[in-house]
Amino acid sequence: MNGLRPLCVLIGALGGQGGGLLLEWLTGAARIAGYPAQGTSIPGVAQRTGATTYYFELFPRQRESDDVVFSLFPSSGDVDLVASLEPTEAGRAMQNGWITATTSVITTTGRIYSTAEKVAAGDGRIDPGPLLAALQGLAQGLYLIDPDATTLPLNARLLGAIAASGVLPLEPDTLRRSIRETGVAVEANLSGFGDGLTRGSASPPVERQPAFDPAPAGFEAELEGFPRPLRPLLGHALARLLDYQDRDYARLYLRRLEPLRPGADGETGLLQESARQLARWMCVEDVIRVAQLKTRPQRLRRIRRELGAGDDEPVVVHDYLSPRLAELTALLPGSVAAPRPGSGLALRWPTSSPLGYGVLKAVAGMRRLRRSGRGFRREQATIELWLAALAGCAGRDRELALTIARLAVWARGYGPVRERGLAELERLLSGWRQRLERNATGYRADLQASLQRALNDPDAIPCGGDQGEQQ
Repeated sequence: MNGLRPLCVLIGALGGQGGGLLLEWLTGAARIAGYPAQGTSIPGVAQRTGATTYYFELFPRQRESDDVVFSLFPSSGDVDLVASLEPTEAGRAMQNGWITATTSVITTTGRIYSTAEKVAAGDGRIDPGPLLAALQGLAQGLYLIDPDATTLPLNARLLGAIAASGVLPLEPDTLRRSIRETGVAVEANLSGFGDGLTRGSASPPVERQPAFDPAPAGFEAELEGFPRPLRPLLGHALARLLDYQDRDYARLYLRRLEPLRPGADGETGLLQESARQLARWMCVEDVIRVAQLKTRPQRLRRIRRELGAGDDEPVVVHDYLSPRLAELTALLPGSVAAPRPGSGLALRWPTSSPLGYGVLKAVAGMRRLRRSGRGFRREQATIELWLAALAGCAGRDRELALTIARLAVWARGYGPVRERGLAELERLLSGWRQRLERNATGYRADLQASLQRALNDPDAIPCGGDQGEQQ
């Protein structure tokens, strides 16, 4: 800091994280301390999850004349501090060339998944580990905040970490005064600032392990037969399946995995992938499941918390639902004639009203009847077809079996998307043994091509035929 140029701070956030308030605190503190400063923003989808960028410049000499010239946007090599409320936003700054060997970086170790990650087939999540390692190798210093360490406001904690970094000549008391003068959730933000001031420290990237729900009681004996490293994953799946249906359904999950347990070589890759895919598939979000999730008490509490509503304040929740006719009639027994295609319903449902909540709760209670429904039976028949091919190939060709396990990604989505995916799985796996014996090379190529379509181009599904045997 030589006083000949402004100190430059780039703030990366997602809509709803309070990046604009963080910028307001910084500009307010600069005004209180007598430093010329300017804050600008390049907002994205500010309401929720869109990338928002804020830029702050402070001239580190007090009582300068008012003709100090600031920039409206950062330049490569001039950014002294990148403060990010989401690690991929720090990665965006690195990609744009704003992080150099003279730049300090403050970011979080937790993720808020982007829309692109959520809509990707299978697991589309970005691993923050390599990103944080790259930031540590490139930047002058890397400061990490654990977003799960406390429920205090994350943007206030980030402000405390900015103060602790020493990049800006703003005293903690000045920043506290700015928080008070801004007048937004003052006590909570002051506590968050204090937490960030004490916790902010240079740290190596930490590999975050997935958080698994514990296995329900009563499944200890069944889990003993599976490799120990996979038991947390299996226990998590059992908890979800028990919540989805019942204990018998959860035990069916383990029975289905028994033929895939590792042999003498101890290789668990196929079992792990199959266990993950099967658990997701067996919890298909039908109409009953959607009603169950919409009426969770914790969901309504979360909505109140996010809105900042007090216990005595009314909150009205409307859910927008559009079940198709086929999805509704999938609950009917298979003996009932299949319906003709229809557009279904478009509902604006008053979930928070007694009547609206009660109807959804009644639909959620229909899970006892789920097994007799045509949709459930179709899903289970396709699962059994997939499992038969998995078990049949596991002993002869482990790589082929792994490809088949990954093909379960086709069983996703709702309505026509799911219908097309199930049809593709049935096309690929019906008569798999004969097709493998007749033309192994062509069949493998067909499976691989379908997997690539599922991951990269889900709309490009063949209308029929056996591509592999035509090659």
